[in-house]
Amino acid sequence: MTGHLVLLPYLNYDHNKFTKYKKGTGDAYWTTEAIKFGDTLIASLVHIDKGLKENSGTTPRPLWINASNFISKKEETVIIAIDAEKRKLNEINATIDKLQIELTDERTLKDLLFEQGKPLENAVIKALKLLGYKAENYNDGELELDQVIESPEGHRYIGECEGKDEQDINITKLRQLMESMNADFNRDEVKEKAFGILFGNPQRLMPPKDRKLDFTKKCKTGAIRDKIALVKTADLFTVAKYIAESNDQAFKEKCRKVIHDGLGDTVVFPGVPENNFME
Repeated sequence: MTGHLVLLPYLNYDHNKFTKYKKGTGDAYWTTEAIKFGDTLIASLVHIDKGLKENSGTTPRPLWINASNFISKKEETVIIAIDAEKRKLNEINATIDKLQIELTDERTLKDLLFEQGKPLENAVIKALKLLGYKAENYNDGELELDQVIESPEGHRYIGECEGKDEQDINITKLRQLMESMNADFNRDEVKEKAFGILFGNPQRLMPPKDRKLDFTKKCKTGAIRDKIALVKTADLFTVAKYIAESNDQAFKEKCRKVIHDGLGDTVVFPGVPENNFME
């Protein structure tokens, strides 16, 4: 049995140049430079494999054979044509990379339907901004808040998010929100206690139309007592998607009003002209 032993050098590449992270999800993807490097590496390995498999006894081409005085006009023309096509391919790959980033950002809103944790937090922030709020995460090293939210009407809220696979959103997350509200109020720069909004995504892996659960009875009772709005993120998706496509300013105001008027209750958003995408 015969074979070949191929020794390859250690691939020492710049991780920061070759790897980027998608906004919102944190998923890693290869940069255009990395893809170009990979294509070159693959082509080299294929060339080595092809040369080893051939039994013609062909001698590997020495580097000096590429000197200009050994290159014919036809060979030069073909090389130029290949380089031109490679440039086109690189431009296409760069365009695809940009579109992939744009697509990922556009799909963030759909995380309201099935996500939990940080992805759900980011999706809620995106939806709130569409509704006209200022919204962002807060983390000063000691206090971490899912959302600090300010409305154009001058109302300030603290948001908390929770996703559940097969259960209602329970009192534990409501208590956590209340603790966050109190911790926020203890900050020197905060002069007035914020309102609270609990964003829940119960039965998150089921189609929204099939979901039967929302918030537990204890959670609803606590929300009434402490005037905290309960928002189902699947409902938030419906209105946010409509606003993203219509930029309906009057509808934005209606949504903000029902959220504030819904403090102490489960928020029921106004119906949108077309909501069949939830079927």
